[in-house]
Amino acid sequence: MQDLTTGSLSRHLLKTTSMMLVGMTLQTLYVLVDLYWVGHLGTAAVTAAGIGGNVAFIVLAASQALGVGTTSLIAQAAGRKEHDEATHVYGQSQLLAFVVGGLFLVVATILRDTYVNQLSADADTTALAHDFLMWFIPAMALQFPLVSMGSALRGTGRFGPGMWVQGFAVVLNMILSPVFMFGWGPFSPMGIAGAALGTFVSVAAGTIAMAC
Repeated sequence: MQDLTTGSLSRHLLKTTSMMLVGMTLQTLYVLVDLYWVGHLGTAAVTAAGIGGNVAFIVLAASQALGVGTTSLIAQAAGRKEHDEATHVYGQSQLLAFVVGGLFLVVATILRDTYVNQLSADADTTALAHDFLMWFIPAMALQFPLVSMGSALRGTGRFGPGMWVQGFAVVLNMILSPVFMFGWGPFSPMGIAGAALGTFVSVAAGTIAMAC
């Protein structure tokens, strides 16, 4: 734990906000990585991934709301040297993250068909968007506990772990998405669903790494 009650206040604020911006940027990179690889499958696939990618921005806003609250409350408790209170806030944040993530998973899955049908221009795009969201929605649900854990660490002054784990997950996504999409190595080609599966595996790996 780093003591943020000493030293330059402006430097602490700049460091905290810059790490939050980096975290938000890394969250959006999942969509950009998928769009890059999906671009090799044609325009319909790119459109389908774009439709699915809109979901990521909803999750980005909701998860950052949770993250800002977690960082603030834990930072206040840590500043008062109330370690039990900081631990309590962390537990409540994780509980809320899993509840919200679970609700998002259920609601997004239920509304997936309606959402895709409303935004897709043709049957091919509709089918591809369904395939993409099948794995992308669970991946985005895992963002809630991942962001919550990273925010809790920021509240104690530990900025590095969350950034490194998110960066690791993005790099892993860059590797796994084409492997699953094109069937490199022992894997069978999955097409656009492979890009989303790569994102899901990457976010899951990041969540486990952060928890450890």
